[in-house]
Amino acid sequence: MVAVLWIVALLLLVLTVVNPRQLWYATTAWQFKNPQANEPSEASFALGRVVSGIAALGFGIAALVTTVGSVGPLSQERLDSVGSAAARDLTGEYGKYGSPGVAAIEDAIGRDDVEVREGRTVNEDAPFGESYGIEEYYELEGVEDDSIRGCIEIAYDGGLFHDGDIDVDATYSTGAC
Repeated sequence: MVAVLWIVALLLLVLTVVNPRQLWYATTAWQFKNPQANEPSEASFALGRVVSGIAALGFGIAALVTTVGSVGPLSQERLDSVGSAAARDLTGEYGKYGSPGVAAIEDAIGRDDVEVREGRTVNEDAPFGESYGIEEYYELEGVEDDSIRGCIEIAYDGGLFHDGDIDVDATYSTGAC
């Protein structure tokens, strides 16, 4: 997401602020039989530069805020934010014998200063030949400050007799599991 914001900001800046006439010729001039006669005025190009500069500045600020937020020091508030986002990303359909594990959670969190450990697993009883409920708990802890903690719970119906893919529901909570 951050990369997309940076790319859009840079493209807007380069294409429209630096040379709007070239952009017009590349995108619009082909529509006219005589492009030179239909070329926008200098005032139109100047207004385009101003509007595009403001848009590029807006995307740049959004990218900068997002970048600073993701690389800033870990706090409980930041862990809660990335933990909730990771839980949303991990919720969905998985293969019959798969569910998100430590590596998938680390990727979803995207921070090197958070340690992810597998916690307890709870299996709900079910009659022979039927799927049973499974709850897996993953503990999140700050590498430098172990008082910063969170818990991701992965819940789904599975087991040997479960037919088809599994639907995983991931939730995040503050504090230890």
